[in-house]
Amino acid sequence: EECTDRVIDASRFHDRERRPGHGMGFAISSYLSGAGTAIYWNDMPHSEVQIKVDRGGVTAYCGAMEIGQGSDSVLATIVAEELGLQPSDIRLVTADTDTTPIDLGSYSSRVTFMAGNAALEAARKMRALLVEAVEASGRGIDDVTFEEASMLAEARFGTLTTAGSYTPPKIAGPYKGSGVGPSPAYSYSACVVDVDADARTGLIRVNKVWIAHDVGRAINPLLVEGQVEGSVYMGLGEALMEEQAFRKGLHKWPSMLEYKSPTFLDMPEVETFIVETIDPEGPYGAKEAGQGPLLPVPPAVCAAVHDALGVWIDEIPVTPEKVIEALRRKEKGEPPRYGPQRFPPIPYPPTIKVEPPPKDAAITAI
Repeated sequence: EECTDRVIDASRFHDRERRPGHGMGFAISSYLSGAGTAIYWNDMPHSEVQIKVDRGGVTAYCGAMEIGQGSDSVLATIVAEELGLQPSDIRLVTADTDTTPIDLGSYSSRVTFMAGNAALEAARKMRALLVEAVEASGRGIDDVTFEEASMLAEARFGTLTTAGSYTPPKIAGPYKGSGVGPSPAYSYSACVVDVDADARTGLIRVNKVWIAHDVGRAINPLLVEGQVEGSVYMGLGEALMEEQAFRKGLHKWPSMLEYKSPTFLDMPEVETFIVETIDPEGPYGAKEAGQGPLLPVPPAVCAAVHDALGVWIDEIPVTPEKVIEALRRKEKGEPPRYGPQRFPPIPYPPTIKVEPPPKDAAITAI
């Protein structure tokens, strides 16, 4: 609701200008923060983080892959926050199968949520060791530096290593395909898109996008804003350009020369709103921010085209050819829309029922 209010108020959606060829569209969506269980049920954690403190500093080991989404920054921030350091003080070793513990992968908007929870647990265990060693020496934790605390802890415990893991609640259905269960947390997005649509050419130009995303807590607000704007970019590409098209069994767009996606010259102004609601299951209340904001963009574009021209385009991308065809149908008195009239009947095989494993059974990964 707060996401909706933010974009509706900022865009003045209810007071929008009414004229032919100009329209605004609104859409909302929700998205998951990883899955509840693995496809093949097992007792392994979804993510594990190990932390080592020695004379060389603090090193965190995690199997999550940094692919540009900022997961390394988030993990370093969480560890640093618990140990009273700066993120730049944390050395990260990630995605090295020789040295890093298990992580199920960088997909499904799960890294901050699951690897973040694992890092939080490992860091809190390390902090507890440091506090115990300092208090055993008769001093207060506020009276020593981190270096002094780590030396006292090393003298008391030996090598300083801790491990943290995260396994989401295993709530799954009894049928094949539902075994991954629900997500431990869901994010929510709202979007308003302003477009100009030319009835003669069918061309659509996006003027501005307002996007609000419920991120739980923004551990790194700058990264969250970048993730949300990146999702808008991807959503506009899906809505207006990107298409898997075939002619007589051959792909019509065999290379990036033909398969078009937006460039920075095609991007409109994007106004981003970060909504924080603090999810009890996430690290510091955080939820996903990588994929969820993409979802409301295509339907908002389609709604804006309808507001501008009075036709519905029921499949993406919204190309000039589809717009012109929908307008032609409208002029002939036919339903003013373009797209599939109904879903074709698809014969699905009988559902395979898979009983959940006994609670006391140990099931290994496949």
